[in-house]
Amino acid sequence: MHDFTGTPAGEKVSPELGALIERALQELPEAATAALAAATPAIGESIRTVFAASDFVARACARDSQLLPQLIASGELQRTLRPADYAARAPPPGAAASESQLQGELRRWRQRELSRIAWRDLAGWADLAETLTELTAFADQAIVSALAWARQALVARYGEPRAASGTVQPLLVIAMGKLGGGELNFSSDVDLVLLFPEHGETEGPLCISNEEFFTRLGQALVRLLQTATSEGFVLRVDLRLRPFGDSGPLVSSFAAFEDYLPRHGRDWERYAYVKARPVTATDRYAEIEATAVRPFVYRRYLDYGVFESLREMKALIEREVARRELADHVKLGPGGIREIEFIVQALQLTRGGRDRGLQTSSLLVALARLGETRVLPAEAVSELREAYVFLRRLENRLQMLADAQVHRLPADALGRERIALAMGARAWPALLSELDARRACVSQHFRLVFSGTDEPDAGAVRIDLGRFWDTQAETAALAEGLARIGFRDSGEAARLLLELRASALVRKLDEAGRRRLQALLPALLADIAESSAQLPVLRRVLTIIEATGKRSAYFSLLRENGAARARLVELCRHGDFLAAQIAAHPLLLDELIDERLLTQLPTRTAFAADLEARMEQLREDDPEQQVERLRQFQRAALFRVAVADLTDLLPLMQVSDRLTDLAELIVERAMQLGWQQITAQFGVPCCHESGGARTVNVCAVGYGKLGGMELGYSSDLDLVFLHDSHGEHQQTRGPRPIDNQLFFVRLAQRIVHLLTMHSAAGRLYEVDVRLRPSGKGGLLVTNVEAFAEYQQREAWTWEHQALLHARAVAGAPQLRARFEAVRLEVLCNHVRRDTLGEEVRRMRERMRRELARGDVRRFDIKQDAGGIADIEFLAQYWALTWARDYPAVVMFSDTIRQLESVASADLVAQADVDVLTSAYRAYRARIHRLSLDGAPAIVPAEEFADTRAAVTALWDATLCADGQGAQV
Repeated sequence: MHDFTGTPAGEKVSPELGALIERALQELPEAATAALAAATPAIGESIRTVFAASDFVARACARDSQLLPQLIASGELQRTLRPADYAARAPPPGAAASESQLQGELRRWRQRELSRIAWRDLAGWADLAETLTELTAFADQAIVSALAWARQALVARYGEPRAASGTVQPLLVIAMGKLGGGELNFSSDVDLVLLFPEHGETEGPLCISNEEFFTRLGQALVRLLQTATSEGFVLRVDLRLRPFGDSGPLVSSFAAFEDYLPRHGRDWERYAYVKARPVTATDRYAEIEATAVRPFVYRRYLDYGVFESLREMKALIEREVARRELADHVKLGPGGIREIEFIVQALQLTRGGRDRGLQTSSLLVALARLGETRVLPAEAVSELREAYVFLRRLENRLQMLADAQVHRLPADALGRERIALAMGARAWPALLSELDARRACVSQHFRLVFSGTDEPDAGAVRIDLGRFWDTQAETAALAEGLARIGFRDSGEAARLLLELRASALVRKLDEAGRRRLQALLPALLADIAESSAQLPVLRRVLTIIEATGKRSAYFSLLRENGAARARLVELCRHGDFLAAQIAAHPLLLDELIDERLLTQLPTRTAFAADLEARMEQLREDDPEQQVERLRQFQRAALFRVAVADLTDLLPLMQVSDRLTDLAELIVERAMQLGWQQITAQFGVPCCHESGGARTVNVCAVGYGKLGGMELGYSSDLDLVFLHDSHGEHQQTRGPRPIDNQLFFVRLAQRIVHLLTMHSAAGRLYEVDVRLRPSGKGGLLVTNVEAFAEYQQREAWTWEHQALLHARAVAGAPQLRARFEAVRLEVLCNHVRRDTLGEEVRRMRERMRRELARGDVRRFDIKQDAGGIADIEFLAQYWALTWARDYPAVVMFSDTIRQLESVASADLVAQADVDVLTSAYRAYRARIHRLSLDGAPAIVPAEEFADTRAAVTALWDATLCADGQGAQV
């Protein structure tokens, strides 16, 4: 026998609460008391805690004599149920002969399930996640069961509803709100939207339209779930989120729904549809989600414009809270559940179009993703999660008390004592103290996320963008305001701003865009006033604003995110290159949000992760979107490299390394996409060897700047493609087999097309494939053994020079390794060394004659004597000369390490190599800066006079032994 006297879990309770518990125990039927006596100690010890916290459970156990015995005997009180378990526990459609009978069955089932869920929760045997999941699973199954019975009854009378094609039509029930998020609270409404796929009519003798059938079905569903009987209700159903709300039809067709969202859907509806989840007809929901819901909710850009609408929604709620004195409302009050939902769902709407991981109806899953991607700091994610769990537990405790839809804290002493006990607090003041701390923390994070709510201070500069004419008084007032906030040349700054106002951009902006820009300018001007280069920064920023055009959501981004705005101003201080990149591609403004932009070095690993994340969200059969996403990735990565470069975080050689990493990742992805597309048409290329058939390998070899890891921001890619197919039977394996060589041609053409085609974001690279064996006349893809034979027997010296700077950059690892072996063998054993010096010198002299653009006053850093090309030819000459005896000198494909290798082998004096490497780095750094300014690689002749003379002396000493030295 268990002793049920005492206090809940050993807690000291008031006489009033003690008496309440005793009355509840005395009201239990004999069967329940007997079952408790035989129950496990845990159940016996938990009953006082449960009854102290829930009149609903106590009354249910008293009213139904078999409820508690059944729960104890089945062991269900002490085990978790899976969502799938609820289907077996629900009343089957055949269990009731009439609507009223089914209403009774469903309500008794609800009482049993919610008593069990509440008991486990209050006893501490279930965490919040389990409680919310099981409440959601119950509601889902209640909807499914009620719908099945109602449909059966309607079909018996009217027949099945069918489309014109004869297909039976289902009713799609979309759960919204807490139910949609799988986070239903104990006594909540369920927000539903009802859709059917197609118009048509039923097939029965009493024929009605599909719309009428599903309207009647929806009405029956609501009656079965919501009608209050002597046994209560099942679920409170709210259908006001349907298209056009209360004034709209109860059910809508897919076509009407697809038309409604883009034409009439408002921002608050985007917010609501974040939570959309199908309860029935899941397969049909996939259609409407792809065509209507996802494009409506999630935009392809970072949509900070949504913050304004959410602020308006929050302001309405705050006014309602104040009017109804709801400060103690745990959902709508300050720092309540709704503020956490606003934070998470606002960021989902803002970033979900670019991050598929945020396209979830679960708040906690989305919150975790915001932490993983560093949109929110880890500390903020942790604090918001803890606050959410606390507030949702409190919400459930308030509602479990009497199965009432309440969110306000109790005002009476007994109610407060019961809630404090249910929450595990020592007393009401302790609970209230924790609640206040949690809500203050939430409010702080809410203010940080919605920081754009702050109005500019009284001294901020304002300009009326609604006017398109200037007056002297206004110009003077604007200049005075700019001077007041710190602009040194306030007159010129005023002129630039008035030019902006008169621009075509502002004239074409709609009212929302003009309002956003006008709200941005005061804060932006205040930031620019703090810059050390005010007017240049202002000019660059205004160029970016004009280039942004009608994408006014970016004005909201910069207004809402002060850190992003500050980063824009800082980047515009570093010259025209970064500003021009942003102006040409406003999507790069998204990158300003990342706090690591100005502090963290870009890495290949980070690039690869970013590329994978962007590409995994695309459909495989959409080549244009694939290239578009590749281009967006390239632009963003190149921008990050340029930021690190211009802010002196990244040395020049590492800039080239990262640009090379970027190119290699893109070439690799283009090869994968090309392979998928061509094999989908013709099958996989195979060849037959002694061991049987095998799949052929393909790889890409980078020459020139790509091979030498010396890429610049606008470098072309020199590529050669190789394969390893051989044998008598060489063709693809698929429904449309073709010869492997034809496959390779089409594959190479597709890869080059992917790399060079124009998308909305521009093209990826210019690609040159003329360095393949036999040049333009050769095959686009060469067998690796034929390539080796060509290099051994037919290649010119200049082709061996080019091979020095070649590297396998993408494709099958085993074929890449084979190429590297071929390269090393050719460079060591098949170079014509007897004429090497003469051929290298003649080639270099020809280049000077045809390509050099300098004269007595100007120095062409690349092509004039003593410039970069001389250093590269010296490195190539020495490496090719000594490769047979010292293979290590041709191991590397870049000029610097080739020079260092010949010095390390003591083949060339270290002092001479130091002169050349120092000159090479200085030249490249100067060319790099000139290219960022869009200038040619030509400087005044005196700028590198000493360096140039030193390089020329080494050239003459090495390759002009006949005394015919280069002319400097």
